Amino acid sequence: MIIKCGFAEILLIMFTIFTVGTSVGQTEVNKLKCICIDAGHGGSDPGACGLQSREKDIVLKLALKVGKLIEQAYPEIKVVYTRKTDVLIDLSQRGQIANNHHADLFISIHINSNELRSPHGLETYVLGLHRTKENLAVAMKENSVIKYEEDYSTKYAGFDPSRPESYIMFSLMQNLYLEKSLELAALVQEEMVAATKRSDRGVRQAGYIVLVKAAMPAILIEAGFISNPEEERYLLTQTGQNKIATAIFKAIQKYKMKVEKQEDVILVEKKTEKNTPPEQAPVKMPEPRSTASLQYAVQVASATAKVKDVSRLCPGEKVGELVSGGRYRYYVRPGAELEEVKKSFSKIKNKVKDCFIIGIYDGKAISVAEAKKLEQTRK
Repeated sequence: MIIKCGFAEILLIMFTIFTVGTSVGQTEVNKLKCICIDAGHGGSDPGACGLQSREKDIVLKLALKVGKLIEQAYPEIKVVYTRKTDVLIDLSQRGQIANNHHADLFISIHINSNELRSPHGLETYVLGLHRTKENLAVAMKENSVIKYEEDYSTKYAGFDPSRPESYIMFSLMQNLYLEKSLELAALVQEEMVAATKRSDRGVRQAGYIVLVKAAMPAILIEAGFISNPEEERYLLTQTGQNKIATAIFKAIQKYKMKVEKQEDVILVEKKTEKNTPPEQAPVKMPEPRSTASLQYAVQVASATAKVKDVSRLCPGEKVGELVSGGRYRYYVRPGAELEEVKKSFSKIKNKVKDCFIIGIYDGKAISVAEAKKLEQTRK
């Protein structure tokens, strides 16, 4: 045995590491002031290897390109890199680097691989309990890099990336930033697919150690399969790298515009209330359009193209469709009350492991946080 404490104690230690990490980060994203870009692997850890290349080299180029685009477009935003050269940074330190700089976003860039050469396409992950064996396999592969670190078994409280039971801890972790992470992940996935015309493997959840300590919205990008010869050739070209980096930047840009626009609305409301003369009635902010209804629902799928047979997306349920953010989104169990939809969520989750709750307003998908703000404006 590596350590002599029980597995329950290991889970408690890991959970403590997570909660301590979140306490030093941002409590809410409003203005983007700092973004942390993480190039996966490095140094003695090459990452996945193709016929002509190594993951660590390609992802470093992508990370530097993304960072440069941000710096050029937004000089006021501080860009922090977990590494800018070929060095190995412990997984436990990567998220902490973002925390130390009070980053508002954490973006980890990787490249996928498979024992077979045929798998291809793009994926974007957020932290969560693995929903499928495939998601678990990807997380195991990426987490296995901790074995390059000295005394990793003690540092990670006995966590063994090769044991499926070790991932039970992720079911105990309530990701405070899940909604915003999913929002950013969807934008990144959409932009990458549109820019590269490569296969859309979707937004997924899995137990990535590198995302655990990041106390902010955090995503992990798998920018293609290095094990697929055609995709590896694309990843090695300047054109391919520039398209992927630009797509990630555009997604960050859209996310920035969205969250900062929301903040502007909040500031306008506060300023109006403060400047209202005592003898006058408070200036009433415009109400949402009466024709626009606000609902909650469980999203079960999204795609860049229309799904012909929606019944297979969630068997036994009536599946609704809407087009939002350039994607077709499919949902079930819509309702006006969030608590009622939450009651349905566990049942739907048994059928569709990657489902999550969304808000629907004026025919568009919005986050639950946005929907709650709209509820407040209506009161």
